[in-house]
Amino acid sequence: MYEALIKAFRMNRIKVELFKTKSELLRYLDQNIIEGTPVGVGDSMTLEALNVYHLLREKGVNFLDKYNQQLIKSEKKQLYMDNFSADTFISGVNAITENGKIINLDGNGSRVAPIIYGPKKVFLIAGTNKIVKNEQEAIQRIKKVAAPLDAVRLGKNTPCTKLGYCIECKSADKICNYLTTIQGQFDEKRIELLIIEGAYGY
Repeated sequence: MYEALIKAFRMNRIKVELFKTKSELLRYLDQNIIEGTPVGVGDSMTLEALNVYHLLREKGVNFLDKYNQQLIKSEKKQLYMDNFSADTFISGVNAITENGKIINLDGNGSRVAPIIYGPKKVFLIAGTNKIVKNEQEAIQRIKKVAAPLDAVRLGKNTPCTKLGYCIECKSADKICNYLTTIQGQFDEKRIELLIIEGAYGY
């Protein structure tokens, strides 16, 4: 069913693993993250729904936990910088296209920047609900689904939180600042896409 999608990503030097269940995906992560190493994460409802954060808190790694309630603002900012030198970085994505591209739209860049450069290994996790035909559909999905819902979750004062869709606002509170497209990589082992069947995150 997903053979063409997987082939498209492999043509772009991006390894893909497909999982049917949450337990299979968590087992794969557990087996492929080295004990005792620093691991950073991006803000992701997908990771939360799949219990990835819980896995990292229980596993014997140096989890750079951005959700630690005891962090003060300066410590959280340093944690974002530490993500660049982490052995592993894990994040969700906003959309993946049938021709093998990964599309993300970010607020402050702390998620997309280490995906692109820094950590030795990057695992990107996407439910099959994130699959779209092309980049145009990816951007529409982000603006009509992902960004408005995330702005609500974050308590932002933007038009999309009231309208439910993007109107290309100029609000200082907007989370749509950094649009990135990953369409290949030099090191084919660095970014790995883990696709799980089902709807996870938005």
